[in-house]
Amino acid sequence: MFRPARWARRRPVAAVLTLTALALLLRLVALGDRTVHWDEARVAYWTLQYVRGAGFAYRPVIHGPFVPLVVAPLFERFGPTAFAARLPVAIIGGLAPLSALLFRQPGESAGVATDRLPRLGLSDAETVVLAALLAGTPSLVYYSRFMRSDVPLAVFALFALGFTIRVLATGRRRHVVAAGLFAGLAVPTKENVVLYAACAVGTAAVAVGWPAVGSLLPWRESAADRPPETALRESLARARAVAARHLPAVPLALLVALVPIVFFLAPRGPAGDPSLGAALAGDAGWLALIERATLGTWETFRSSLWTGSRSHSYPEYAGKLWGYLLVGALPVAVGAGAAFVRELRSPSRPIVVPLVAWGVASMLGYPLATDIPAPWISIHLLTPLLVPAAVGWVALARGRAWEFTVDRPADDAADRLPDADARKRYARYALAALVVLSAVQVPLVLAATSITPPLYVNVLAQSAQPPDDLSPMQATVAGAADDGGVLFYGEEYYLPNESVDRTPPADGENWLGWWLNRLPMAWYAEQADAPTAYARGADALSERASIPPVVFADPSEADSAAAVLDERGYERTRYELGLYHEQAVVTFVDKSRLGRGRTNRSAHGWPIVGVRRA
Repeated sequence: MFRPARWARRRPVAAVLTLTALALLLRLVALGDRTVHWDEARVAYWTLQYVRGAGFAYRPVIHGPFVPLVVAPLFERFGPTAFAARLPVAIIGGLAPLSALLFRQPGESAGVATDRLPRLGLSDAETVVLAALLAGTPSLVYYSRFMRSDVPLAVFALFALGFTIRVLATGRRRHVVAAGLFAGLAVPTKENVVLYAACAVGTAAVAVGWPAVGSLLPWRESAADRPPETALRESLARARAVAARHLPAVPLALLVALVPIVFFLAPRGPAGDPSLGAALAGDAGWLALIERATLGTWETFRSSLWTGSRSHSYPEYAGKLWGYLLVGALPVAVGAGAAFVRELRSPSRPIVVPLVAWGVASMLGYPLATDIPAPWISIHLLTPLLVPAAVGWVALARGRAWEFTVDRPADDAADRLPDADARKRYARYALAALVVLSAVQVPLVLAATSITPPLYVNVLAQSAQPPDDLSPMQATVAGAADDGGVLFYGEEYYLPNESVDRTPPADGENWLGWWLNRLPMAWYAEQADAPTAYARGADALSERASIPPVVFADPSEADSAAAVLDERGYERTRYELGLYHEQAVVTFVDKSRLGRGRTNRSAHGWPIVGVRRA
């Protein structure tokens, strides 16, 4: 009889590879079916503008350039589809379970004398559980099927952490270089990589100081073995020895990290000077390009909206973010909590407490730092808790989290703890309850988020996720592309001119708020290569010599537009654009003019993009 648990313990590498295949399947099936979120539309819009020759440079409004720049070649090859836009993030998220192998305790086959090393790595069972959490945690699955930078940042940070653990567990310097590579890949993903760096420094400090703090805990089994001063001296000595041993590899690691940083953060085409193309052609110096990609990017970030002050309610934001963590990653939170409780009593993994401290710092810090309490922030709360969660779940399965006693007087019968058999029985009950809860919660959340269309109860979907199927709107815009395109009507959709949005706004430009109101319609227009026009009111609309076959109006101004368009044969349709019915658009369509004279189209109906980048 085939027993998956026993097979996974005996063949952990095969089990991790199987879970990786499952993770890829969960992320790739029906990847393009969900209607594009406003944020996806915004980033995809400027990615397609870059493909069509607009140039590209770091703009904080769309976060780091990593995702746009890896999506751009897919737009060129396969067309500007939702599937192509989400594919790189889906693949990165699907490959995340492979990072579990980096945390596995090296054995004799690796040529490492494990008896002389602290138990930093995970057992085979813990490695498989970590891979399972990375494969199936609902938050990770949902936002791996989303054109956002949060999952790439988390996955690259996890690989960098894994190689760092590998350095400490094996003593091999090549892992320092690998950690530098993934840290360099994390930098151009999203601005909160700065918070990851700060948390990493804090985690290292906790790792060095925790042995001394832990020895002060009165209930800890080994508390009397070493005084706090001795524990601290020994921990500092180990840290100095590790630093001295691996310091020669740090310059090479920094150089390797600089490669993806410069490649992704350097301007492209006419968007900045010097540009990557000019440096490759020999028309600009590499030192100037490196300075532009590093110091120039930092100055742009420092003056951006992400570094401004926050005036929101901390309890409100904290409650929402913690709720997203529990709904989207309950097994991670439960497992990390179990590992932390166990570590307080009987230390076995030096990495558990520092990583839980990272997670707690993130839970306390992100409600203060973030501008909106979006569900994707939970990705950064759960990432440091994944490894402790794997330790905790295996401990729960084996009953170890419950194997502790408290010394009490022999005659204190009323307060005496249960005997060993009772504790094991309680452990089984608690484990069964947690397993059932997780077994029910995970597929339910997956079904309500990543598999079915957005629902009102889909708490992992941010409010700017359209609940309606917008494919009819998308097809309508594509049909109007060769006969006048689309027109945006009313104050809500004002722009200074129709070409101002060719690149993301720079400092001092204040048109973004109006343009965001045009999403996701602006993306559908750009996707179809349809021209856009604007009319501020009914007079401006009626005075036009020709009105495009598709007109978008805010519901508050739809009646004034209808006074002009109804008599010309336009039909009205309302679409909900916000998950909680906070935004909507009214579309006026002259169906008699759709699809006429379609030229310059691919076999899939998309405009032939070509390679027109500068």
